[in-house]
Amino acid sequence: MSGAIRRMKALWRTLAGAAVAVLLVPLGGCDRPADGDGQVLRVGTHRGGTRGMMLAAGELKDVPYRIEWAQFPSAQTQIEAISANAVDVGIAGVASFLFAYNGNPQLRAIQAMDGGPEQKAVAVIVPEKSPARDMRDLRGRSIATTRGSVGHITLLQALEQAHLKTSDVSISFLSPNDAMTAFATGKVDALAIWLPYLATAVRSHHARVLTYAWNGTSNYLVQVSSDASVRAKHALLEDFLRRYARAQLWANGHPREWSEISSRETGVPRDIAAYSAERWHWTPAPVDGRVADALHETARIFAAELPPPHRDGAAGLDSSFDDAVDGSGGRRSGG
Repeated sequence: MSGAIRRMKALWRTLAGAAVAVLLVPLGGCDRPADGDGQVLRVGTHRGGTRGMMLAAGELKDVPYRIEWAQFPSAQTQIEAISANAVDVGIAGVASFLFAYNGNPQLRAIQAMDGGPEQKAVAVIVPEKSPARDMRDLRGRSIATTRGSVGHITLLQALEQAHLKTSDVSISFLSPNDAMTAFATGKVDALAIWLPYLATAVRSHHARVLTYAWNGTSNYLVQVSSDASVRAKHALLEDFLRRYARAQLWANGHPREWSEISSRETGVPRDIAAYSAERWHWTPAPVDGRVADALHETARIFAAELPPPHRDGAAGLDSSFDDAVDGSGGRRSGG
């Protein structure tokens, strides 16, 4: 498995279009349109993620266009597919968006999800029996994460809060699956990871959360699209974002129902689905100055990690979908 992932990474570096074909994992079937008019929206998801939540919330009923789903192991591979025009939209952390936008200014953040200042979707974890009690105990230790991910930015925040430098620890940049394997087999001392991998680590590998690296400011996710998809499929994207916003608000108040339906429909073990649902609490938000501030703070933390040209990620915010934030219009969730 790890060898295959390394080969995929090499393909991404040399031929993005070909790599999309390798990394896209089509899910069984499509969500069919009610009127069969042939319009298609290609949406990225992860196992038990966007599709599972929208399915549980009843927001995939009576969709007036076809949704083609593609499953990804990380936000980075998903955004590369968006860049290659293989996917129209997918959710990611602001760190992943910033990292990708730095290389492709045609990307757009078209909707935000505000997790508040105490989000529990990303954490630095250690084995249950690890002697580490805070980040300072990881000085000289090995930590795995994925470059440019929400795990990466969380790790950098945690080190900064502990007054540690990246040189004080040994960071291994791995794909999420390889990072999980390294953690589970004891090849690294800690892991900076996000849901649903975080849920798997805690429930299946007896991990313990060391820190969420809260810094008193809101955490954001963004729906990422491209300039080409925004221009060609604005109406479809707006409808999809309304449905997603309603699904997220429904999931916030119905974590048990979401986890049960998601587990049944996606095959994610129920305890892992429940752990994720209890911690996946976000509020739909416009892509406004607060999101721009979050991008600027992320850029500050990433200063030594982000290669030139150091583009301002706020320039990629597209507010033309802000009317979809409250989910109004169309059917309601839970039906």
